[in-house]
Amino acid sequence: MTERNAPEISVVVPVHDVERHLPRCLESLFAQTFPDFELVAVDDGSTDGCARILEEAAARDARVVVLRQENKGLSEARNAGLDAARGRWIAFVDGDDMVAPDFLETLLRAARETGAGVACCGKLSFSGDREIPGAGTPARGTELLAPARALANALWQNDRPDYSAWNKLYAAELWKDRRFPPGKFFEDMATVPQVLLEAKAVAFVDAPLCLYRRRSGSILASAFDLRKAELLDVAESVRGLVRGKGAELERAAACNLFSAACSVLMRAPETEEFAGFRDRAWKDLLASRRAALSPRSRFRNKAAALLSLGGRAFFEAALRRFA
Repeated sequence: MTERNAPEISVVVPVHDVERHLPRCLESLFAQTFPDFELVAVDDGSTDGCARILEEAAARDARVVVLRQENKGLSEARNAGLDAARGRWIAFVDGDDMVAPDFLETLLRAARETGAGVACCGKLSFSGDREIPGAGTPARGTELLAPARALANALWQNDRPDYSAWNKLYAAELWKDRRFPPGKFFEDMATVPQVLLEAKAVAFVDAPLCLYRRRSGSILASAFDLRKAELLDVAESVRGLVRGKGAELERAAACNLFSAACSVLMRAPETEEFAGFRDRAWKDLLASRRAALSPRSRFRNKAAALLSLGGRAFFEAALRRFA
């Protein structure tokens, strides 16, 4: 993935119909205090003005590489960017998100100083186009985590780090033989846990350097369909991935599976089409309930675990009430 005279960092930016927000995303990258990077923008079959915006960006800055493909989805857009990336380090930034000016510089410094294969940072979520309070807040420190500890933190869902792909800087070698699963939802959960486990160490920078846009059309915000039931497949595969790698990590993966089961039971329609998924989710919930009652579990997981003690009918009625 690297070559002589390659940039230090490749920033892969998947783009699909985000004309309104893409300029601010690109400006946040052009404003980086670390200049030795390439911006690999993958236009994933956009039907709006994204192609024009990217062409103008490439004409303005030689670091911009524009790739175009028919619409294949986020995974394949990122994969196309990975195939073209030449940097020693890799970062992902979605086309409607933004990063603080020192995003690349801070994470690269953290990785170099600690010897970590992955450096992560905090994030702020926002909506609309207003300025985001607290963006770019100076780092309060860097925590060095063993791979198993970092992944356990992600699966407990405490955000130090999480398993999102986009608030991290990765050694390119971690992606040499790895790609996101094509045509699948929940691609981050399916991929990033393996990357975290294979890193020599994981550095977490305590600063919100990523600005994540809340999307009304996101996977969990849109209507439930069969593809969204893949969440169970992914959470079950993560549980299998960590089996035998330590009791804490196994409990964290079980708690993550509990969350996935609750999500399916809460959102899948009570129809014959989804009956099998709902039955499987209930079985997964029962099998992982003990982990959801662990001290490190989130409050809502603990509350859901206690509600499930009343039986499936009671639990599902409670979910309908609070959904």
